[in-house]
Amino acid sequence: MHDRTCSRSHIVACMKEAARIGGASLAGNFARLAALPILEKGPSDFVSAADIESERLIIAHLGDTLPDIAVLGEESGASPGASDGRRIVIDPLDGTNNFLHGIPQFSVSLALMEGDEVTAGVTYHPLSHDMFWAAKGEGAFLGDQRLTGSKRSSLAHAVVGTCFPYHGKGDTEKAAREMAAIMPQVSGIRSPGSAALEIAYVAEGRFDGFWTSGAKLDLWDLAAGVIIAREAGCIATEIDGEGDPLHCRSLVVAPRQFHSLFIDIFRTASASNAACQARSR
Repeated sequence: MHDRTCSRSHIVACMKEAARIGGASLAGNFARLAALPILEKGPSDFVSAADIESERLIIAHLGDTLPDIAVLGEESGASPGASDGRRIVIDPLDGTNNFLHGIPQFSVSLALMEGDEVTAGVTYHPLSHDMFWAAKGEGAFLGDQRLTGSKRSSLAHAVVGTCFPYHGKGDTEKAAREMAAIMPQVSGIRSPGSAALEIAYVAEGRFDGFWTSGAKLDLWDLAAGVIIAREAGCIATEIDGEGDPLHCRSLVVAPRQFHSLFIDIFRTASASNAACQARSR
């Protein structure tokens, strides 16, 4: 029997603890990265092992504490669906390339979906122990600190995050056009390498915006970050300013004073490219 009395706050508490458990596993493996024998088989083998161990521990904890809620894991796929339509989407290691290269910027990310809607999210940095979380209608938090996004008023003072396409994944030409369009408008662009954390940084106000459309992201990369940002008062859409970013085609997330400005920049860049292509025909 499914326990329909399980409150959202209880689910979020269980998600936080699951993220800590998975994160502790990642931190342990990260600390002995160079000494692990499996590295001799190739870096992709080790990274897969780290992903799988983290996800296994997360799913085990959720199974013990929330047995009636389905899960969708990046590595293990979907469990049997819950009758009430709830599931937890799991990214056991966001920032795999960073992890592999010893760069201390990666995270664990979990999102609660009720039907097609994300209603809670958790993003955890295992090395700093930063726990970002949000629940629908309840706000976004870093630990116990409420998040409200950046209060900067000048785009010229903004620092913006992004994900770059790499190794054949994504549209490098499109990403380069977007980069060229936004670079003269802001004070800095960063790509730390964990999209889940970077979106949370927008909620915190550490970043003044985040976008991606050239790089390919999946539901587990975006779901937690999007609700954390929205509950902090930020706007998250596709790059056209209208679509749902959880369709995983593109994302622009920013505080209200900047979101429409970013959309205009990217729209102008897209129109200019289309005009150039038309002239070249």
